[in-house]
Amino acid sequence: MPDKRRPVVEIMTGQFSEDSSIRFLNMMLDELKGSGIDVRFYFGGVSTLVLEKYDMSDIGFGCHHFSLYSYCNYEAPDAIVMIFGSINVGQKQHMEIHDFMKRMPRVPVILLKEDTELPENPGSISINMDNYDGMRKCVMHLLDEHGVKRPGYVSGPEDHSDSRLRLAAYRDALEERGIPYDESMVVYGDYESHVDPVVEELFAAHPDMDAVISANDAMATAVYRVAAKHGRTVGEDLLVTGFDNIPIAAHMKPSLTTVYQDYAGIAKATAEELKKLFSGGVINTRLLPAQFIKRCSCGCNEHQSVMQTEDGDSEGRILLMDTWLHASQVQMRSMVLSLILRELESSTSSMKDFFAKLAQEMMHLKIKSSFVCLLEEPVTMRDGEMIEAPETIRLVMKQWGEECDSYDMDTAPEIGYGQMTELIRPSEEAVYMTDFILFHGREQYGVWSAEIDINDAFFYETLSLEIGSALYTLRASLAEQKLRSDLELKNKILDYAASHDQLTGILNRTGVMSSMVDYISGKRKDGTCCFLAVMADLDHLKQINDTFGHNEGDSAIRAAADIIKAALPEGSPFGRTGGDEFTAIMECSSAEDGDRLKADIKKACGDYNLNSGKEYYVDLSVGYCLMAEYEDMQHLIHIMQKADKMLYEEKKYRRESVVRKDG
Repeated sequence: MPDKRRPVVEIMTGQFSEDSSIRFLNMMLDELKGSGIDVRFYFGGVSTLVLEKYDMSDIGFGCHHFSLYSYCNYEAPDAIVMIFGSINVGQKQHMEIHDFMKRMPRVPVILLKEDTELPENPGSISINMDNYDGMRKCVMHLLDEHGVKRPGYVSGPEDHSDSRLRLAAYRDALEERGIPYDESMVVYGDYESHVDPVVEELFAAHPDMDAVISANDAMATAVYRVAAKHGRTVGEDLLVTGFDNIPIAAHMKPSLTTVYQDYAGIAKATAEELKKLFSGGVINTRLLPAQFIKRCSCGCNEHQSVMQTEDGDSEGRILLMDTWLHASQVQMRSMVLSLILRELESSTSSMKDFFAKLAQEMMHLKIKSSFVCLLEEPVTMRDGEMIEAPETIRLVMKQWGEECDSYDMDTAPEIGYGQMTELIRPSEEAVYMTDFILFHGREQYGVWSAEIDINDAFFYETLSLEIGSALYTLRASLAEQKLRSDLELKNKILDYAASHDQLTGILNRTGVMSSMVDYISGKRKDGTCCFLAVMADLDHLKQINDTFGHNEGDSAIRAAADIIKAALPEGSPFGRTGGDEFTAIMECSSAEDGDRLKADIKKACGDYNLNSGKEYYVDLSVGYCLMAEYEDMQHLIHIMQKADKMLYEEKKYRRESVVRKDG
């Protein structure tokens, strides 16, 4: 185990559905390898524009998007690498960087965009390529080499820094060549490949345009599709360019003219500045040059490539192989997700059991370590909202290899700001963790952190959605169990109240009669055939109430109940059947048992009166009747009436007054 805590870097980006994001993050990890720097990845949620396309915008995905990043406060990072532009991409509600940074730890930030909006955190810098120059080269090529006069433009988001720079380059290049800038020839997408509707608007409004310039390659694929629908031939009667040089660009038909986004250079520069920062040096902003790549889509009859592997295979061939391998894994992973969800949905007995099952599934997936922290109570989110990270959250699961701990919420350890780092698996090598938000609909539960291969991030993002759904089911099940338990408790209380005397806690008339029938039936099955029905009366209760008050009367009733209960054999049904009346039944061998019971009660009353310190006596008159046969309830009532008759004969010999003369 390392003696010293390693530095921690948090890398924050938006969606990772596009290949370029994963490629860049892999390059970052390659550059950081061997540096001893731990990395935490934070990915944003699903694009709300994608959800709108499929009529799913109201299911709650977008409202959790910004919240994930606020959980970094529990990590104690030493620096943050932020691709802030991508964090706003695809979201209807956007956030300004300074508002965003108010929720972040006050550590140096390396912003991977233009340095015009650097956060206020001390020591912050930006690293990026020259977006303006790259787009200007692209537009000038179309204007000067191919005589383009009416180029349409598919921009990225309006408030995205890189997007604004690329659009400015397009506008400035047109004006430089004397072509008026026409705002109607610009449409705005979200840097994703599904922007066909906005591209369709451009074609419908300007069917005579001779070129379409796309602010990135992903949106250029939509331009190809829409052009084909309109009978336009890319590279011939419609020239098209992109930006980024994603691997598929060289293999599109025709190959896409673009600007090379030097991800490897940005990754290398970022890693160099991080290493410099953690060795005590001063870090500096960098702006990398852009390279224009001519291919066939702009009308040129050439095919430029940038990257070649050592054995001569093109990056595109590797991409195609990766795509094939990925496709072969989709079916298997779908089955895995289904099995995991089935296991989790069967774990509804407790939170602890649920997360113990989840930890087992993490082991099956060969995840080196993972943990889940939940909010004390779920938070209902609104679009564009960023959760205020509470001072503490609850650790409900921790898994290191084959070891795991899980907890119910009331016993789960509290995790405060900066304490998540202590949950990281001890390792001599750097640990790379990825955080996923857990939610269902608009209800947010917490965060799941897992030590995974970054290339599998999309699979684990999908798994996190399944965990969130299963957690929703669990909470609903536990709420139902609690409701049922509360209802059962209320019913028990009502049953108890219906069958018990509130003052003494012993059975009341209804309860004792029912209990006596059950008692007799059970004893007769065991061979008992002789019973003693007992009636008892507290002497002069009215005198106690009138002389000393009803509180003392109640005290006398309770004392009488305790005396009779103590004198009866254990388990004998016994209850209060009136204001001063008590009824019981017990098994016996002869009428002599009745005499012994009377004597025991009389002695117990004497002992009580000797030590009570009360100004009155507690005396009981007792009657009983032997019951050798039991026929039905009416027979039992008849026997009790005989015992009651004996009781009233006994009352003739009671004291005339229970008031102590010496009191």
